[in-house]
Amino acid sequence: MKKVQFIFGIHNHQPVGNFDKVFHDACDRSYLPFLQTLEKFPEISMAFHFSGSLIEWLEGHRLEVLELFKRLVCRGNIEVLGSGFYEPILAMIPEADQVGQIKKMNDWALQRMDYEIKGNWLTERVWEPHLVRSLNGADIEYMVVDDYHFLTTGPASKNLNGYFYTEQEGKVLSVFPINQKMRYAMPFEDPQVAIDILRSYTTENGDSLIVMADDGEKFGIWPGTWNTVYSQKWLERFFTLIGENSDWLTTTTFKQYHSNHLPRDLVYIPTSSYFEMSQWTLPTDLGRQMDHFVRDLEHQGKGDESRPFIKGGMWRNYFTKYPESNWMQKRVQFLSLNLSQLESKGGIPSDLRDDLYRAQCNCAYWHGVFGGLYLPHLRHAIFEHLLKAEEKFLASGGSLPGLVDIDSDGVKEYRLRSDSVQLFIAADTGHIREIDWLPSYFNVTNYVQRYSEHYHEKLASASNDSNAGGSIHDIVLTKEEGLQDKLFIDGYRRHGLIDHIFDINQSQDLHYRGNLQENLSVLSSEVQQHEAGVQIKAMGQVGQSQIQIEKKVELHHNELSVKIDITNTGETTIGQLYGLELNFGLLGGNSPDRYYLVNNNNVGALNTHGDEPAVQTVALFNEWDNFKINMNFSKKCQLWRSPIETISMSEAGFERVYQASALLPHWKLNLTPGESLELELLLSINKIK
Repeated sequence: MKKVQFIFGIHNHQPVGNFDKVFHDACDRSYLPFLQTLEKFPEISMAFHFSGSLIEWLEGHRLEVLELFKRLVCRGNIEVLGSGFYEPILAMIPEADQVGQIKKMNDWALQRMDYEIKGNWLTERVWEPHLVRSLNGADIEYMVVDDYHFLTTGPASKNLNGYFYTEQEGKVLSVFPINQKMRYAMPFEDPQVAIDILRSYTTENGDSLIVMADDGEKFGIWPGTWNTVYSQKWLERFFTLIGENSDWLTTTTFKQYHSNHLPRDLVYIPTSSYFEMSQWTLPTDLGRQMDHFVRDLEHQGKGDESRPFIKGGMWRNYFTKYPESNWMQKRVQFLSLNLSQLESKGGIPSDLRDDLYRAQCNCAYWHGVFGGLYLPHLRHAIFEHLLKAEEKFLASGGSLPGLVDIDSDGVKEYRLRSDSVQLFIAADTGHIREIDWLPSYFNVTNYVQRYSEHYHEKLASASNDSNAGGSIHDIVLTKEEGLQDKLFIDGYRRHGLIDHIFDINQSQDLHYRGNLQENLSVLSSEVQQHEAGVQIKAMGQVGQSQIQIEKKVELHHNELSVKIDITNTGETTIGQLYGLELNFGLLGGNSPDRYYLVNNNNVGALNTHGDEPAVQTVALFNEWDNFKINMNFSKKCQLWRSPIETISMSEAGFERVYQASALLPHWKLNLTPGESLELELLLSINKIK
């Protein structure tokens, strides 16, 4: 009788910094009921992976999930798959951290369950050939990738019913391909469909292997799946069918199959991930073109045969697509590369390394369709753990340079640090790249600007009626009406201390929309360091005249002093408005515990608009994290304040996400040739109580 072997693998993950309610919901709707269903079928073998961030949360909040998991491991139902502990994209972190994160997961399994991990789940299936070396160094023998990874590897791509060897510098790793047909069928088709697919791969010798390994969240959390998987008992029916067909269908594990069978072939897999990722990482216009191109081929019936020859970008392209992601990743990487300083000073404290590893959790670094980079609380968690790690690094005797090109863009940044505030200033423009309030480990300039995304073209047809007709692939939902009218794209990087000169007839709304008509053309800019900060000198053109803008920035304890000297160096009068833009991301734009005080009057939450005259002081309060940002101007200003809100996709549809509060204090210029205007901004960050 022809037979086939089947590996069913599940990957469960929640990112560092996610909300407790999301963890609880995932436990109740997916992780726990899945394990409870499996417990009824002792004859079923499976592979499971829990990410370290999820494990740590479960240990503190839902221990019953881990206890059931351990019982099923001990009973022989489950093979434990490892990974980088805090679910990093392995290719984005230094090799020492790759090995360290994987070994941390291996050590956890050995200590908590007396289990030796031999196989790895590959985060987001992001593969680069050099990973063979680090996986070998962490004693990993095999890992799981998509069958898409094999499409360009030659003859091996035609017979993917087993596992394969790949090698790098004489180091060997086994790779198991995931079957796309099974991945698409489970749990969206009737269980019998999945059984029929498996039957189509049976062979006389019975060594044929089919793998379905995918996110555990699709079994209960994805839209509509709770009803399918548990109310309609999809999973239980599938396990029952496996038992009823046990004469030709056998469940196994990666460890068992790897021990008893030889590899199919030697392959060399190119840098890759799953197909959709290669599209998402492209610049938006190219991503749209690729999407239309692929759809055209599918309509011509050439989709499958063309797929091996279609390739978009690589995962690392997210660092060029989103400078915010690049800055975050390079900040973490910079600290990691400096940890060797501590080797001769007593070694690297384990809690320092753990915070560094937590800051490498992948979810906040990229964006495909849902969430990711656009979620402020995930980015906040990255910076929180990075700042904790930096503090421990410095306390352990490490040192960081005051001038360095952090983000590898060819421009160095000045790093200023006091006992409570840290900031980074670009050495070409003098713009502030980051301000950290160290007592709360809070980056107050953590935001993402408004980018055009490939899915925005669907916004015009979005509906807020979840009961509208059509399939889930045809319906595009929106969580509120009128979002199309709030879709704005920023034409510049919204850093801090950005100079604007514009006509008196401009409005707050134009600045909010990113359409402010600038009259300043910067001709040159230089930044020099002095004892307590930096000196910035910019020369520019304003109409037919010239202007010089000098800023002296000093950091003392918790206060930033910005002294501004604006001089008309031309031969005609300059009669314009001068603005100094600042942007702050304090999370929770509509939260009642985060609000503005303007001239000591509460004018609303941080996501409100405002155009206030004669402003001497403005403060942004974050009561949840117990700090406030105070600004005092030497001369009264007109203040424009606007929320920066991105429009991105979530599982529930299009939604607005508060990123930052943009402030533009501005003053009227009436400078005759040679005349100057002096201004001073005092910015301080303080505990509220």
